[in-house]
Amino acid sequence: MDNFDLRKYLAEGKLLKEELRDVEDILVKAGFRFDDGILGGIGSGGAGYYDMANDKIYGYNQSGPWNEEEFNKFYDNFEFNSNLYDREDLEDLEISQPQLEKGIYAVEDMGYVEIHSNGDVEIYATPQLSDEEGREFLPAFKMDANGKPIPQFSKDEMRKMLKDDMMYIL
Repeated sequence: MDNFDLRKYLAEGKLLKEELRDVEDILVKAGFRFDDGILGGIGSGGAGYYDMANDKIYGYNQSGPWNEEEFNKFYDNFEFNSNLYDREDLEDLEISQPQLEKGIYAVEDMGYVEIHSNGDVEIYATPQLSDEEGREFLPAFKMDANGKPIPQFSKDEMRKMLKDDMMYIL
């Protein structure tokens, strides 16, 4: 155990794969659709669900200047973007209650779903780091079984990826 690297273990998703099962098929069967992104209509302007955070950190289309304070807020206080569906919303959208127990589950690599004790369904989007051409997508944060965000990179690594390598948060 001397050479055990927790960050690498988490980045490879081993812990999450063991704890959070993928339930996309159950959600689709209930009537959820993910063909337009996990939260529907992709972001503000087509970039992604976290493009507003990206703009605050490094300006529109990485035009600068770099804002260290906004980066620290994003990294240190990260919260997943989500949509919450109560029973009335599900009924209005003609979506049946997913046949899942209370808890948090993975939805492929797109994000997570939480079934609340009152039956509400909350769907969370996973922030991705991407190059300008959209060839590479790396999860910036994943979620543990308690709903807490797990950074997939150290703060210094993520800063370098955004600031020096010009990656975007989507």
